Amino acid sequence: MVLSKYPNHPDTRHHRRETVLPLEDPVINLKRYGSAAAVMLTAGLCVSAGIGSAASGDGWSGNAPSTLTTVPTGTNMSTPGKNKSFLCSHRVSLPGGIPADVFFPPFVNPGQTWATGDTLSIAAMPTVPGSMRMKSVFKETDTATTRRFKGNGIPNTPMGTFPIVPGSPAYDIYSQLPAQGYATAADIPVMPYNLDVTVPRKPKMNKKPRCIDWLTTGIITQTGAAWHAEVAFTFSMQAVDPNAALPTDLCFGHPYQGMYHNHGYSWKCFPNKGKAGVQSPLYGYALDGFGVYGPLGANGKPIKNSQLDECHGMTSKVMWEGKMTNMYHYVTNNEYPYSIGCFRGTPGELPKAMRM
Repeated sequence: MVLSKYPNHPDTRHHRRETVLPLEDPVINLKRYGSAAAVMLTAGLCVSAGIGSAASGDGWSGNAPSTLTTVPTGTNMSTPGKNKSFLCSHRVSLPGGIPADVFFPPFVNPGQTWATGDTLSIAAMPTVPGSMRMKSVFKETDTATTRRFKGNGIPNTPMGTFPIVPGSPAYDIYSQLPAQGYATAADIPVMPYNLDVTVPRKPKMNKKPRCIDWLTTGIITQTGAAWHAEVAFTFSMQAVDPNAALPTDLCFGHPYQGMYHNHGYSWKCFPNKGKAGVQSPLYGYALDGFGVYGPLGANGKPIKNSQLDECHGMTSKVMWEGKMTNMYHYVTNNEYPYSIGCFRGTPGELPKAMRM
């Protein structure tokens, strides 16, 4: 399979003798490896010419969710919609120079031990052990029209120990997986990288949602790390929610090519998660410049996907640059895609090191 060329991502999981690979492998590498796309087509791809207190039983307990709701089996990602990610198709050349658009298959539930139907138990999820800290460098510079985020991608919060030490369920999973340049995926470290992203300071909504084109979807200004898209793929090109297929550390993070990033319950370790029963604060920004806020609304209760649009956002009053402002923003919660499902504005450009 062509995907065996891209085994260096830890977003992988041995399941039914398959390996799960992340969004950036088929989607992002299509931008680099047009010749590989034709092979993918033969594999069955489609071608076309606050956290806060709440009532018990709603998936929340005290200041944190006790469960995640993953994406239902059969959900497609080629169009925008609630409870899903909207990924870009890519134009490739088939043998003979015939142009074709590559789309991606519907999601499947990998059926791991921490899943009951589409509900994932956070307590039952295996985690990467350890509490590792590295020097974090991060600075935000604002002008009248832009925000620039510059740093080394290392969070100011603890991470699991990467490379993963033997003797844990997470190691048993990762050590079964190949990794280009390493003995196994368990050997992939966290390394600093050139995080340099500029977004509009006064973002504007487009008439239509824009699909996710790269791995990074937003910058977590509270920690200096990044949010990544919530999609992984098996060698047989089945799409899965990474949180439903693969362990992360206690902060719901792990590295890709050395680049640490967060998934799912991403705000678990944020310095300012917010208070119970109070509207959640700003956590960071999507690549289009709109703010990404925590899960509690103005009433202090968790925001549900039913209240959000197809990009996992909404228009309501939030604290924006020191003033309560009625504006569009994204929301983190415990329902897929957990943060940013697509873009309502125009994303800023990423540096070469982050174009994956």
